[in-house]
Amino acid sequence: MTVNHTVRDNVRDILGMRTPAAWLLSGLFAVAICSMALAADDGIRDIRFTAFAAVLILGAGLSMIVAPGDPLPARFAVPAAVAAPLATALAIWQLPVPMANSTQIWFLGAGSAYLNFLCVRGAPLWAWVGVLGQIVICAGWTAHTGQGLLTGVGFSFINLTPLLMATFFARVVRPMAHSILALRQQDTERAAAEAAALAAQQERDERVARLDSAARPLLEIIASGRQLTAQEQAECRLVEAELRDDILGGVMIDASVGLAARYARQRGVTVVLDDGGGLDEVSAELRQHVRTVLRDALDYADGGTVTARILPPGRSTLASILLRDNTELRIEVESTGKVRSDLDSGQLVREAKQDPRPKG
Repeated sequence: MTVNHTVRDNVRDILGMRTPAAWLLSGLFAVAICSMALAADDGIRDIRFTAFAAVLILGAGLSMIVAPGDPLPARFAVPAAVAAPLATALAIWQLPVPMANSTQIWFLGAGSAYLNFLCVRGAPLWAWVGVLGQIVICAGWTAHTGQGLLTGVGFSFINLTPLLMATFFARVVRPMAHSILALRQQDTERAAAEAAALAAQQERDERVARLDSAARPLLEIIASGRQLTAQEQAECRLVEAELRDDILGGVMIDASVGLAARYARQRGVTVVLDDGGGLDEVSAELRQHVRTVLRDALDYADGGTVTARILPPGRSTLASILLRDNTELRIEVESTGKVRSDLDSGQLVREAKQDPRPKG
């Protein structure tokens, strides 16, 4: 469902309707319309109505570029379709009888131009309503002014031909555009998945390298049959805890958090880490923010137990850290990145920095 929504919202891109060239053509279109509307003023009754008709057509033409959604929603398509016959009505009733020249029916070609794009935007029915409305109004004006009903039909009927071409063009091109954008979206998602898999593999390789450098000397001593010293036994327990952190801690563990957990355990703190998956789909900045809060909590702890849990995805609370010694201190990181705790926002960091013990 997400892919289809993305494709529909970006069909304009494959058609080039949001490029600088499209805006340039729109500007040239506006200049041409204004020039014709204001220059062909011979015998015009009230030029203000003609100018307003030009504004209506230019606004409808602009909506073909800026209006979102595909197919174009009715709330945009209907006003655009109505603008053509309305502008025709405003302008044609200001014309002299007979007309001074053919340029004075500029509004027919101008309306037809953007109605063709209304077809391409996925609203062909409303485009046809607009052009047929123009024909009816032109026929009504010529009939009312004694020129004959077919006169108005004759000089406005010609606009049906480009609209018919635009309708067939849209039926062929739009499905192809959807297919191209769907393939592009699939390529983007595939590249993102491959990048995530590569990053995860690199992180696993780094963890294996860290554990190898820490565990190999101890394993070689055990394999030799020599009795481990008390310090080596303590180191074995730390390495075992680090291996457990890598398995259960998931993405909340990085080099700095791992080192902070080691120093905390050396101070007699029991550290329990549990990743429920809530960090898997958040931004890198938010993930690092959670790691920073966890590292500060580990540096702050002087004894007892530190239990850090990443909650499952979709929760309002992203991470929960409980420090339990003589008293309890709970720290929570919300999905927005806000940190809530029994301490003020900077006290935890300040006390951790002032602690003279080794820090991670």
